[in-house]
Amino acid sequence: MEQVHHPNFFLIGTVKGGTTSLHRYLDQHPEIYLSPIKEVNYFSRLDIDESLFARDYRHDISIDLERYFKEGMSYPVHIAHITKEKDYLHLFSNVKNQKAIGEMSLSYMLYENAPQKIFEAYPNAKIMAMLRNPAERAFSQYIMNLKQGKILEQDFLNEIINDDKAKHKGWGANHQYLMIGKYYEQLKRYYDIFPKEQIKIFLFDDYKENPTKIVKEMFEFLGVNPNVPINTEEKANEGGVPKLKKINYWLNQYGLISWAKNNLPHSWRTPFKRWMYKSGKEDIPQMTDEERQYLIEYYRSDILLLEKLIQRDLKNWL
Repeated sequence: MEQVHHPNFFLIGTVKGGTTSLHRYLDQHPEIYLSPIKEVNYFSRLDIDESLFARDYRHDISIDLERYFKEGMSYPVHIAHITKEKDYLHLFSNVKNQKAIGEMSLSYMLYENAPQKIFEAYPNAKIMAMLRNPAERAFSQYIMNLKQGKILEQDFLNEIINDDKAKHKGWGANHQYLMIGKYYEQLKRYYDIFPKEQIKIFLFDDYKENPTKIVKEMFEFLGVNPNVPINTEEKANEGGVPKLKKINYWLNQYGLISWAKNNLPHSWRTPFKRWMYKSGKEDIPQMTDEERQYLIEYYRSDILLLEKLIQRDLKNWL
């Protein structure tokens, strides 16, 4: 009988917190096994209303799961929605003798039921989160959405304020720029359930400054050899803007960008990106002082509470 393997750690956040690169770094360690689908959203399924998914998000998560499993999960997939236990556990069927087995679903940080469901299934699991200055995080998500053709709005404040007023809200329904950065309540749900020693919080600023040091700290927390050399030079999900905004937008809305990502040979992807996007520092919009101040005031009380919860000095965020 085939042995069933289970996850023993979860990285729960945050969106635009460097987790795509981090997935690649942790996956290099011989004692770590990561789900080949980075975000599976299995334990947040009760909080996510699939009927509200935006058209572009449906394209993002489209995957022929049966075919993917049949092909041996031989290539990484960024995101999907796994709702059946047998499919979820199949993601870990290629585990051999790895000590740390995990996944990185960022929706787990946002919703009420996820912490309890994870605890019920895996009470001894280790929980990690990478937190980014919420103002910087929101702006980075906005730039990503422009690049990916999810939005056309050129005014950042208009975009985040109107998004917060959306009729339909939730994972895959709206972008949740503001909600995602309210870390205190999200993390408190985990601290209320899991023993404190099973939770480890990292800051994106530290990670950006010295990724090797932070990755080593993660190895120590997960109980694997911290001295395994990891190549942290490769970056993923970096910022950029489309050269042809409206064409890029409609290509995304009709699923052609997702099709290209899933079907073009890997060797074609870099030339395709160069043709589609500009990524020079001078090309990417920067947050204005007015926009930054708006977000600082929006998050101020949450940041002060978060400082006490995770026992970290976050004054530089203010």
